[in-house]
Amino acid sequence: MRLWYEEPAKVWHEALPIGNGSLGGMVYGHPVHEIIQLNEESIWSGGRINRRNPDALLNFPKIRKLLRKGKISEAEQLALYALSGTPNSQRAYQTAGELYLNFYHVEPVSKYLRELDLEKGIVRVTYETDETRYSREIFASFPDGVIVLHLTAEGKERINFDCRLDRCHNRTDEVSRDGGNSIQFKVCSQGGISFCVRLTSSECDGNIRIIGEHMIVEQASEITLLLSIATSYRYEKFEEACKLRIQKVIHKAGEELRKSHLEDFQKLFGRVALSFKVPESRKIGEMPTDKRLEAVKRGEIDPNLFVLYFQYGRYLLLSSSREGSLPANLQGLWNESLNPPWDSKYTININTQMNYWIAESGNLSECHLPYFVHLRKVMEDGKKTAREMYGCRGSVAHHNTDIYGDTAPQDHCVPATYWVMGEAWLATHIWEHYQYTQDVEFLEANYDLLEECVLFFYDFLIEGPEGKLVTSPSVSPENAYITKDGTRGCLCEGSTMDNEVLRELFRGYIGASRVLNKSPEKVEKAENTVRRLPDFKIGRYGQLQEWLEDYEEVEPGHRHISHLYGVYPGTTFTWQDTPELMQAARCALERRLAYGGGHTGWSRAWIIGLWARFGDGEKAFENLQALLSLGTFPNLMDNHPMGEGFVFQIDGNLGASAAMVEMLVQSHNGRIILLPALPAALDTGSVSGICLRGGSELSMKWERGKVTELEIYSGYNQMVCLVANGVESQLKLEAGSIYHHIWNEGEPV
Repeated sequence: MRLWYEEPAKVWHEALPIGNGSLGGMVYGHPVHEIIQLNEESIWSGGRINRRNPDALLNFPKIRKLLRKGKISEAEQLALYALSGTPNSQRAYQTAGELYLNFYHVEPVSKYLRELDLEKGIVRVTYETDETRYSREIFASFPDGVIVLHLTAEGKERINFDCRLDRCHNRTDEVSRDGGNSIQFKVCSQGGISFCVRLTSSECDGNIRIIGEHMIVEQASEITLLLSIATSYRYEKFEEACKLRIQKVIHKAGEELRKSHLEDFQKLFGRVALSFKVPESRKIGEMPTDKRLEAVKRGEIDPNLFVLYFQYGRYLLLSSSREGSLPANLQGLWNESLNPPWDSKYTININTQMNYWIAESGNLSECHLPYFVHLRKVMEDGKKTAREMYGCRGSVAHHNTDIYGDTAPQDHCVPATYWVMGEAWLATHIWEHYQYTQDVEFLEANYDLLEECVLFFYDFLIEGPEGKLVTSPSVSPENAYITKDGTRGCLCEGSTMDNEVLRELFRGYIGASRVLNKSPEKVEKAENTVRRLPDFKIGRYGQLQEWLEDYEEVEPGHRHISHLYGVYPGTTFTWQDTPELMQAARCALERRLAYGGGHTGWSRAWIIGLWARFGDGEKAFENLQALLSLGTFPNLMDNHPMGEGFVFQIDGNLGASAAMVEMLVQSHNGRIILLPALPAALDTGSVSGICLRGGSELSMKWERGKVTELEIYSGYNQMVCLVANGVESQLKLEAGSIYHHIWNEGEPV
């Protein structure tokens, strides 16, 4: 469980990530000129502002009328003016800066190794030169709230280096020192977010002095460096907070810091294990990670690289989303820029939600909690947006939000901006979290989030031409259509995805209302609303229609597959209950791929999950192979195409990890299906610690595509339908007990 390399990183997307949810770093690992790029989750570009368009409420009904009359271009132009946020963009997530270390020893070095130990959450760099072995360990500690660098030298020579802090070549406001062992800088933002970055040395048996902005260390065999960052978003006296955080731990030895980090990290990461049996002829796992990835790009099959990739996804979530932190953003926690792609904020027409698909099934439910805390911020802002822009009760968000929970429309981008389902989709995770945890207290505490979304749609939905309730205006993110007369458009009424998200939202609201014994009138009203939503339709190609009308698509190979949300991650469509619609959804996916779809990492991850729900293991594996071949940087981070280059987006990593679980087990709609989409290349293996809906945990082994041993631990009394080895049976699970079964050769369930 390690990523390892024989060379240092040359560029940012080869560096190795560390993080404790709030504080992160990218370690390059150069033996002489080390760089650690730094992040702190709450460093964003400005303060809170009101971006709600003051002309929205007056013009919103006019836009609806134009759409109903088929005057699409006029409706879109008016929406551009009247519904866009003012200003049109939210705040951006930004880098904290860099730590530079310059070592005074000879080159070249030998026996170089750079690695990220996933099971320990530690980056190591080791090498030898001049009869001395140098070692660095770097990790971000959640319990102690600091980044720790522990450096040692064994042999003839000692550690000699200087170091300094910087930010994008002097984007700082004040550089200072504190005594003889601390350096720091501050960034002071009037009306925005100010912060302090501080580096302190401890446990040093050599000499330390500070000259200018440099800390200089000489003749040490061991030294520990502690790095802290604090912001005005979290602390009024952020500089004092930054200093205090280090003072609280400076008395601890490096080994004590390491121990507390490991105890915290391993109790979460170590919950899940996955392995595949690999034929001797295909064992390439002893190669460095970048070489293994290159081999996959040449067509090699490396099943345990998929295991590494799966666990890396869990590592990235665990490192970027912890209790008390902000949720993982578009790059999780790691961003080297002041102007990152798409501002590295929260894109909520799939990307933020995809970040958390692995949280529950991947046994990291605690990491899901920051998402819900932030959703409450979104809801509070969304109440104002609902009232001031649409004249509706409840709460609404569009396709982006930021650190402040801003809910006004983002950008001047018609295919994406004027979409009112963002908060609704976010809120579906409340019921999902409850289904996995059975945590009634959580459900009660967050019921109002569901209800505010439902209230908005009670007011927002209007009767469509066929008497059904439709959203208007809306879009099918981020696609465009062509009408029969050749008109190109994006704005519409009642897109298929809207209807799917609404069904999932109301299903969760109805379920929560029943669990919490809310009034029957609430349930009845919600059920009546669902009954009035548009029926799903099958188009001219046999595909699930993306819009109410059977339009042609401007881009048939579009990266978004919005109308297949009901297959995955939703549960509106299943082979058991809606086989015709499942077949139509499969047809829609095949058309997307035939026209070049799946070219972004997150889209490919979504496709893997869809093929898993369709039960096609070979197609899922084909796309998993494509994700590693076409969409992955040498450090296994997802590479998203942008312009003529590529940038990191974390959703591809996290979405693919979730999709791999779907290949091995599915537990929605009261059924536990084992190995629903297992490809031949992964026909023998084992998994443990996977969580199931209903509050259960699964471990199993399989050989030649058949389950051979199964354990299900259940925290609650329940009856489930178990599907294993092609046989369906009813299984009674008792709270606190383990169901264990071993299949003898030739034995049915």
